[in-house]
Amino acid sequence: MIRCIVIISISVFFYSCKESTPSGIIKPKKMQEVLWDVLRADALSQQLVKSDSAKSLADESVKLTKKVFLIHNISEEQFEKSYTYYTNHPDIMRTMLDSINAQQTRKSNLEIPLTKKRMLKDTVSNK
Repeated sequence: MIRCIVIISISVFFYSCKESTPSGIIKPKKMQEVLWDVLRADALSQQLVKSDSAKSLADESVKLTKKVFLIHNISEEQFEKSYTYYTNHPDIMRTMLDSINAQQTRKSNLEIPLTKKRMLKDTVSNK
């Protein structure tokens, strides 16, 4: 009997420790991709407004964000619900943001040597 209680207790403990994303919440990997694209859309909307004063930042931001949702095949409601979930779970959100940062750092570190090679090539070919 005691052995059965111990086995059940251990099973419950491991089951409760399992991190799973609730139903209706975008999985962390996909949410990370969506967040990155939303950030890029926001930056692009700011650039568009700077280059064309007739455009509204709010309108451009909404338009581009909706395109991001369309590309990722999610609704605004799904995004909002997921964003709220992840902001209420800062440990998961921090992991996603750190991962975005690491990916972009690696990407930029790869691009810098390529840019230097191009500059060197242009400098050498101009002589």
